Amino acid sequence: MAALLAGLNCPPIRRLKRTWEQVNMRNTAILDDLERTLDTAHNFQGYKSLISGLQPPCVPFLGVYLTVLTFIQDGAKDTLNEGGLINFQKRQKTADVIGEITKFQMQPYNLTKLVAIRNFVEECLSNLDNSPDFWLLSLDREPREREDEKMARLLQESGFL
Repeated sequence: MAALLAGLNCPPIRRLKRTWEQVNMRNTAILDDLERTLDTAHNFQGYKSLISGLQPPCVPFLGVYLTVLTFIQDGAKDTLNEGGLINFQKRQKTADVIGEITKFQMQPYNLTKLVAIRNFVEECLSNLDNSPDFWLLSLDREPREREDEKMARLLQESGFL
């Protein structure tokens, strides 16, 4: 999900305003919901709420947990001021995060090899070195607006024309 959102929000894709206008409202609403789920506000609360209701096995997005672990590491001292005592609360928070990750690995995955999908992924990965410049493709699909076109569009959108 995070990779999908990252791809759709990369500059060559996000700049395609006229193309985005063609996406129906139902799909736009789904995308908005996914973005709210992975919103970094409140320590990924939307994501954590969603994943807490899932039954293992599951592959959690490790970026969330790595971010939380970084905040714990950088935001809390290793020792307390009173005589250099170990900050066990910091260690407990770290253990809690690692426990969340491992709980999704406790049950084995029941996966079936799908040759068609595997071949598709391998083919896509083999073409990565030959991938085109997506910014140039984006400009080819939707050239930049000239200033007079932009002004006319903005005036029309605001109701002046």
